[in-house]
Amino acid sequence: MIGRRLFLSAAAATLAGALRPAAMAQTRIPLRIGATANDSFAEAYYAQDLGYFTRAGIDAEITTFANGAQVSTGVASGALDVGISSVITLANATVRGLPFVYIAGGGMYTAAAPTIVLCAAKDSAIASARDLEGKAVSVSGIKDITHLAVVTWLEANGADPSKVNILEMPFSQVSAALNRGTIAAGVISEPSLAASLADVRILAKPFDLIGKRLMIGGWFATADWQKKNMAAAHAFATVIYQTARWANANHDKSAVILQKYTKIDDATVHRMVRVTYAESLEPDMIDPTLELAAREKFTERRVRAAEMIAAS
Repeated sequence: MIGRRLFLSAAAATLAGALRPAAMAQTRIPLRIGATANDSFAEAYYAQDLGYFTRAGIDAEITTFANGAQVSTGVASGALDVGISSVITLANATVRGLPFVYIAGGGMYTAAAPTIVLCAAKDSAIASARDLEGKAVSVSGIKDITHLAVVTWLEANGADPSKVNILEMPFSQVSAALNRGTIAAGVISEPSLAASLADVRILAKPFDLIGKRLMIGGWFATADWQKKNMAAAHAFATVIYQTARWANANHDKSAVILQKYTKIDDATVHRMVRVTYAESLEPDMIDPTLELAAREKFTERRVRAAEMIAAS
């Protein structure tokens, strides 16, 4: 397979030893982790509360940030060792020469359990991509993956994206904007989606046009830190994948921890579609996004997955 990939085989080989209580007797690994408090990026919180970091010999210090851009700044400055960030954000960092590499996969988008969709107001006459020409459509960020997904869907369905007013809006504000008529359609992600379904309808699943199984964000470090801290990187990846397997199989239990950090109400957390976490990291999880990002000029050049995945 491709030479540059995540430490999956190495992490699997060390799993038994890394997670035994015997690791407690060894030198402990201090790790400063930057995370964001939402379902897609919640693995570090689960691992901390479940004791997985402790049993792996990791002294994890988790700092919560508002978004991936702030996390990237922390990792770049050396204030953090490991952080979570989206594929396009990291791709643009790669283009600018910032030496970030993914060391573990994170939250996924899957067509079987979509957690992010394009919505319209329930009583809206909007029925197709072409109906959105001349109207406003919201995405979570200009030139991010939600923007890319909408542009891809518009083009695939015969609409001209240049005739659509694409603007930036937080997911939590989209439902109200749709019902006021401020926008004709908007991207909404969980948990805002579950909280909005009484007032909106799903117009499309634009992420399906990028791929049926995509990594939205993953755990990364600087290439220099990864090379100097191979054992810590392996141990971290091992814990993240152990956490992914647990979270994917235990939505009710993970919901309790998620609520602790996000303050999502009971009704919403049990109604929302829960994210699927990556249990490995392969190039085909991010290459479709990178290819489209280059085609649509969201990145200045075509970034390859191999450039963004740490070498073992």
